[in-house]
Amino acid sequence: MNEPITLVSFFPEETPHSCGYCKGEGSLSKGMWAHFMSVGVYQNLLDKGWRRSGRYVYKPTMEKTCCPQYTIRCEAEKYKPSKTQKRVAKKVRNFLLRGSKKSIQNEDPEGKNPTENAAAAKEDSKAENKTDKEESKEEGSDVVDMDKKILGLKKAKIRRLEKRMEKKGYLKDTNKSVSDPKNKEKSISEYLPSLQNCTDSLNSSVSQGGEEFKHKLELRLIRADQKDPQFQQHFQESYEVYKKYQMSIHKDKEDECDQNTYRRFLCASPLKYQHDASSKDDVLMGAFHQHYLLDGKIIAVGVLDILPDCVSSVYLYYDPDYSHLSLGTYTAIRELQLCGVLGRKHYYMGFYIHSCHKMRYKGKYYPSELLSPTSFNWHPIEKCLPFLDQHKFHTFEKDAELMTRKKTLDVTEVKFFLFGAIRPYSPGLAESLSRKSKAMLAAYYEVCDKNAENMVVVLNEDEEEEESSDDE
Repeated sequence: MNEPITLVSFFPEETPHSCGYCKGEGSLSKGMWAHFMSVGVYQNLLDKGWRRSGRYVYKPTMEKTCCPQYTIRCEAEKYKPSKTQKRVAKKVRNFLLRGSKKSIQNEDPEGKNPTENAAAAKEDSKAENKTDKEESKEEGSDVVDMDKKILGLKKAKIRRLEKRMEKKGYLKDTNKSVSDPKNKEKSISEYLPSLQNCTDSLNSSVSQGGEEFKHKLELRLIRADQKDPQFQQHFQESYEVYKKYQMSIHKDKEDECDQNTYRRFLCASPLKYQHDASSKDDVLMGAFHQHYLLDGKIIAVGVLDILPDCVSSVYLYYDPDYSHLSLGTYTAIRELQLCGVLGRKHYYMGFYIHSCHKMRYKGKYYPSELLSPTSFNWHPIEKCLPFLDQHKFHTFEKDAELMTRKKTLDVTEVKFFLFGAIRPYSPGLAESLSRKSKAMLAAYYEVCDKNAENMVVVLNEDEEEEESSDDE
């Protein structure tokens, strides 16, 4: 696969900031602004504990941060839904079939006492919605704070840098024409098979809106590309759902969830669209929005990255009027299903935070694995939990050699964007850099390690010269 260029501005600062999980001030991470990034590079970063929000890509400082965040993934091919997850799928089906909230409240999907089951389902729904909503908000809140200072870069400077890259021909558009039938909107019946095999609850005929059903459910997968005609067509409706969700569920003020914030947080992506030539269906990879439509109206949006090995969940927002459908759980089931349709082996769910009880629900998608923060090996979550019950930070490794990170970076493979051009590493160039750039690169090498070989890092030597002359 021909990889597009990956260009990043790295921020070496590690200043403690507010934590969305424990509400303290001890959250620590390092990050970089990704001007452009290939899906292959981002897949590799995910497998080293990184995560993106908008164009900001960050990695928690696991040994020091107040609430260690472990990358979690579910093996999509082996996914086994729990009783609660099956109950949610059936609940949605019954709502579509019967058309009322009341009709789903006294269901007995497991053949148990109706009254007891209704109470249990109500509690499940509360827990699912609460954790889904809080997790979405909190994972984004840290990043929104970082986004405000964007590594000290000004928006105008970022635009100038990216335009310079385009003029020099470093960027190639790998998108296919929007008229390509592969980019055509697809309903659930066209794009996704029935959930019958994985939940025994939902039949694909629901999406057809037959006479026996009161409602019609459809899924629509579109590129999260602000220049894409389909994205533009549905932007306002999707944004209104986001705004309603933020203000109703998270009590945001209107100016905290304006269109600029929405675009930056959930529409902007550094990922370059690429077709996976290794897949039989030539799958398009990159950033997407998956719309859930009820009778043609958007009621939920899953923000997703489709990558070489996985579907990665970025964020979820939905119309609070449909909270009774447990849309957090339902959309996760659908995203797991999407992995199978696209031939992706894993479903990445973001971070698992064991020290925050309300975040433990992610471990209920079986079978799940956690990433070791030192060896970067994957471990079954059930084997990790006893360690995390005793310690907030753990490597999950028994071998002492795997309890510390091993550096594998070859600095001679690193590339810089300097004075308007991409330049390969050389001892002379490295030696000529300012102290500030050398310090930044030392931190960049430490955190990114082998991944630094596949990225181009921006050096601002010209600006530092201007600052020096100003000081004089």
